[in-house]
Amino acid sequence: MAFTSAGITDPKIGVEGKFSLWFLAALSLAEGNVTLDKFTDEKVNDPLLKQLTKKVNATLVRELGLGARVAVKMKDGTVYLKAAKAPRGDPANPMSFAEVEDKFRDIAKESISSTNIEQIIERTGCLEKLISLEEIFSLL
Repeated sequence: MAFTSAGITDPKIGVEGKFSLWFLAALSLAEGNVTLDKFTDEKVNDPLLKQLTKKVNATLVRELGLGARVAVKMKDGTVYLKAAKAPRGDPANPMSFAEVEDKFRDIAKESISSTNIEQIIERTGCLEKLISLEEIFSLL
């Protein structure tokens, strides 16, 4: 799936960065996380990220399905290995409520006030106590 939806090897504009497994790997390694505000023309053309992107080697392994294996080799020869049978957020690899909160904050900050974002998060944490979903919809 990553090779189909994120197969751009050398993104030139910010939006292409969302569809580049190579850029996403480099960005995650360099900055520790990937958030929407990082998909800018400036970021995909940052010389250090471009250099790191060129060091990413991605190979399709059909047997992994939606899973992935990652190996990061450092200059001193140390190798860090990580594998996931399913992507984060999949029922087989669920996100914690705190991770969902952080993701919602990142996505919603462009269109919803921070006060309303926090109120939505608070209310979704106790849906069973809501009288009506209008309590959430009115905050959007």
